[in-house]
Amino acid sequence: LSWSFNTPNAVTIVRVALAIVIAWLLLQGGATEILLAGILLIVGWTTDGLDGLLARRMGQSTLAGALFDLVADRMLMTPTLILAIAGGLWSRTAGLMPFNPYPYAITVVAADLTVLAGVFTFIWKRRSRAIPFPAPTLIARITYSVQMPTLVVGILGVGPDMLLAALLYLTII
Repeated sequence: LSWSFNTPNAVTIVRVALAIVIAWLLLQGGATEILLAGILLIVGWTTDGLDGLLARRMGQSTLAGALFDLVADRMLMTPTLILAIAGGLWSRTAGLMPFNPYPYAITVVAADLTVLAGVFTFIWKRRSRAIPFPAPTLIARITYSVQMPTLVVGILGVGPDMLLAALLYLTII
């Protein structure tokens, strides 16, 4: 498992840096900081596919880069979600979901922990034999594509409360 610094991995590093900045902004808790955190989350989310696209187009695809991308996704999602909950950014859907937003949060964190466990298991098993890296399943792609807009809508506070509640339920399903 060798890692090289290249353009696709640089994009992934930027996403990790964005995750750190987003966490810091959410910890500040002011309206401007929360708005900036939401905007940076959109940037991180939209650049998620860019690293893989660049890797394929530039012939720089590596196993380490693919694994790093999965870890970066989790670094962007989970701390942001936890800090958004701590900051009370989900209160507008309190009457629309029992135990709001914990069913959503448990679903997302469980998915993230499952992915990380898969990454570490894959790395561990590769010590003794060569095994191919599995492509993400369709359900994994769909799930992430629902989790991120839910998080963005929750942090930015945009749209009607019912939209956010619907996204929360859709993620759980």
